[in-house]
Amino acid sequence: MSFRALLWKDVRREMRGRESLQAGLVLVGLLFVLYLFAVADLRDDRLAVVALWTPILYGSAALAGRGTAGEVQRGTLALLQSAPVPVAWHGWSRTLVNLVLVAILAALALLLGAAGFLLPLSPALWLVAGLAVVGLGVAGSLAGALAAQARASEVLMPILLVPVAAPLVQAGVVATFAALDGALDRSALLLMLGYDLVLVGVAWMLWPFALETD
Repeated sequence: MSFRALLWKDVRREMRGRESLQAGLVLVGLLFVLYLFAVADLRDDRLAVVALWTPILYGSAALAGRGTAGEVQRGTLALLQSAPVPVAWHGWSRTLVNLVLVAILAALALLLGAAGFLLPLSPALWLVAGLAVVGLGVAGSLAGALAAQARASEVLMPILLVPVAAPLVQAGVVATFAALDGALDRSALLLMLGYDLVLVGVAWMLWPFALETD
């Protein structure tokens, strides 16, 4: 089995079930409905940052936690590990699928912010969202694999993801403030890029062990 075949398997499963994407999109939609009831507009930059980052962060946790957890619940994870491919390939295949799903979720959050609260969708804001997608997709996939075999995986998932993603979110919030003002905070963007690279390196080392079963 090649990596391409493994990736296509994950893509087909997600297209057939759509459980991961639905979990993330429902959470994003509910949060924006709450914002619509709670505030009249988001012309205050602090409210805008909260309205963008909260659904992206917790929506990413919701969808990333469903992938490997679904394999564990169906009892297919052990069967997949018997395939003649490195164990880490399963993790990277799920990571690539999650990156696409998190990108869809982030784009929806930005579009809802623009439609509901007239937020300016500048190139700088899209760049911040892109860097956030990489970090949250990689960290979320790894955290989802670590939490998948626990009994309360849905509860454990955000507990694992949020502290790991805290430096990325902190830099992203600073960059988002600048983007909403029409500026580009290069220092914050470089921090986000550097943290993304660190997460990729950590995932590269941990994936062979994160999917081990008893």
